[in-house]
Amino acid sequence: MRTVRSMAVLIALVSPAAANDIYKWTDPSGTVHYGSMPGGDAGPAKADSGDAGTAAPAEDADTFSADISLKRNALERDLRTTEKRMREIDSKLATLARARGERAQGSAATGGVGANPALRSEEEKALAEEREQLAQHAAEVRNDAVRLRDEATARAGGTPPPWWVDVR
Repeated sequence: MRTVRSMAVLIALVSPAAANDIYKWTDPSGTVHYGSMPGGDAGPAKADSGDAGTAAPAEDADTFSADISLKRNALERDLRTTEKRMREIDSKLATLARARGERAQGSAATGGVGANPALRSEEEKALAEEREQLAQHAAEVRNDAVRLRDEATARAGGTPPPWWVDVR
């Protein structure tokens, strides 16, 4: 199970490389920023503008929104990758089951002797086990997404933020 989870995390980390990169940096005052360019679009000018007492809540809200959004997107990518692999496994299992059914009837090469249709191959067993692990991982990702939504809702005052889109 750890292997599947590690593989899913690795895929989630590699996937953003194909999309627009999102950079995270910390300015000299310790404020964390996110942006599409290293060093940031908002950069030090945003961190240095205005009174620190008035700018901090907006920056905290922006940072929180960006952080939650990045986590949500990572969860959705992970879920999509997991579901895609599950569909691939389902297809392979269906193909193997059809072949097993055909072998059950026997052939000229086997002298008409068929195979037991109830016996699954080692490959089928391994694929079924992997699919089960992926299904458990998908459920965990969905639960993580619900917890993340609850966290965003609590931070927004009891209703989901207007930018929130549930993980599908």
